[in-house]
Amino acid sequence: MTAGALLASPVLVHAETDQNKLNRIQSELQGNQQELQNKQQEKGQIEQDIQDLQQKLDELNTAITTNQKELSDTQEAIRKTEEEITKKKEHIAYLQVQIEKRQEVIKQRLQTVQEQPRTNLITEVLINAKNLAELLENLYSINLILNSDNDIVKEQVRDQKAVEKETLAVEAKERDLKDYEAKLTAKEQELDINKQQEQRILGELSAKLAQTNSEIESAEEVVSLLEAQRQAVQANIAAAERAKQEAIRQQEAAKNNNGTVSAPSPSKPVAPPASNTGGFIKPAAGAFTSGFGPRVVNGKPGFHYGVDIAQGGHVPIVAAAGGVVIKAHYSSSYGNVIYMTHNISGKQYTTVYAHLASMNVSAGQIVSQGQQIGVMGNTGQSYGQHLHFELHVGAWNAAKSNAVNPVPYLR
Repeated sequence: MTAGALLASPVLVHAETDQNKLNRIQSELQGNQQELQNKQQEKGQIEQDIQDLQQKLDELNTAITTNQKELSDTQEAIRKTEEEITKKKEHIAYLQVQIEKRQEVIKQRLQTVQEQPRTNLITEVLINAKNLAELLENLYSINLILNSDNDIVKEQVRDQKAVEKETLAVEAKERDLKDYEAKLTAKEQELDINKQQEQRILGELSAKLAQTNSEIESAEEVVSLLEAQRQAVQANIAAAERAKQEAIRQQEAAKNNNGTVSAPSPSKPVAPPASNTGGFIKPAAGAFTSGFGPRVVNGKPGFHYGVDIAQGGHVPIVAAAGGVVIKAHYSSSYGNVIYMTHNISGKQYTTVYAHLASMNVSAGQIVSQGQQIGVMGNTGQSYGQHLHFELHVGAWNAAKSNAVNPVPYLR
């Protein structure tokens, strides 16, 4: 018996139904393949954006390192300048003391000049001189006194200018360094802000890439499952066509043998396993821990398209009804998952068994109701050992529009 034969009803009627089903699945498959291609292109663009952003971050890190070194060098120069300023201030204080001493000397000189004008001083020297030698000596002394006064004044002016010049120079240098330090500090803050912004964008892009990868995995899974369903329906159509040709061949043979034409007997529909007549059975022992319908997962609203059955230990998973395995594989979300198709009273159903620890069946395998197909587990996006069980009235589709609450169907 072929996998397709299990899904067949009367040949002529169900061949057409299967063809419509095939057309629908192929259309949905093409749409999901296009979506998968778009997601892969989006992933490529995100990866390029991440690469470009990472290059910007590398350049920012280099600029930050350079700026930090320049800032450190500037701060060291400021420290040395402050030491120089301290020494200058000490020298300035020393010069100020000398200035004050000279000012006192000049003050005394001025008082002497005021009390005794130089003309009187020279006249007194000339009159009181006893001889020429003493006169010359007195004149030389007067000259020394006058020259000394001039030197003191010149030295006073020079030191005052030196004090002013050195003070202005060190203050200007300190000012320039402080201004440069402020610019470097502002630049460092700007670079840090830019880096934080780029890192935030990089984080968002990385999250988007992870989400896109997840969507690609889901899309690949959908495409894979639709392709498996397409192949199953094609096998069904091929089986129906073979049955039709066999009926024609038998009719021709009967005609040739008897010489009369007799109406062909209708093809006997291939009935599903007898155990299917009672509907579905519970696929695992345990308690229902989560029902069908809206629910919140990790703080986000969502919809639960099946029911969860949980129990500890080694728990066998059995087929809820006899049918054919469409696909048995590992999914990032469902973990180890089995999809089965069933034909009950001429109507198609699809069941899903997810988060299995292990699987005992493979695609295309015919399974009877109650037959073990796997073991309850905690694979994929699962929190604790349980079975996620879905029932779809009709074919499985990406939108899960055929999903129903399985509980009313179980006996």
